[in-house]
Amino acid sequence: MNRRRRVRVSVALGVGFLVVMSGCVLADDAEVTELSAYRVLIVDGTKTLNATMRVLALANVIRQSGLAQVTVQLADDLGSFDEPLIGREGPDRPYHLIILVPRGVDDATCYGVWVVLSSASQGLPDVAGAVELLAQAVDAVFAGITRAVSAGDDLWAAATAALYVQEGWLE
Repeated sequence: MNRRRRVRVSVALGVGFLVVMSGCVLADDAEVTELSAYRVLIVDGTKTLNATMRVLALANVIRQSGLAQVTVQLADDLGSFDEPLIGREGPDRPYHLIILVPRGVDDATCYGVWVVLSSASQGLPDVAGAVELLAQAVDAVFAGITRAVSAGDDLWAAATAALYVQEGWLE
């Protein structure tokens, strides 16, 4: 097999794998819905296949924990301080937590993976532990090239959370 054909087969297999994995993440999971009360939205603003695969791995880690329903949305070229949900139609039910993954994850040029939750959720006793576990999952999935940043780390996350509560994205 010549080099050009091997490259085409490799690309086709990679795209096929990505389609299958994203279908698994985006599909409604009835048993998770029954077991979990928490809803998590992951907004993937990355630009590379490698970064998108890491986002899908993060979604699978959260989903397989059985603690939350996970939805993944794609955003066009999400920068570190962009707000991809403003102006979009809100969900039927607000989310408890939103994770924003900006471009630059692969080359470590992004500020961090944003963990956005409302101030009401921050007051719950289990939330601090959940955010810490999520930070550990981000560190594991992204292999230390970026970190989870929440309202306790940066005022931008708190301001974005307040905006998303007003827009109906967060409860």
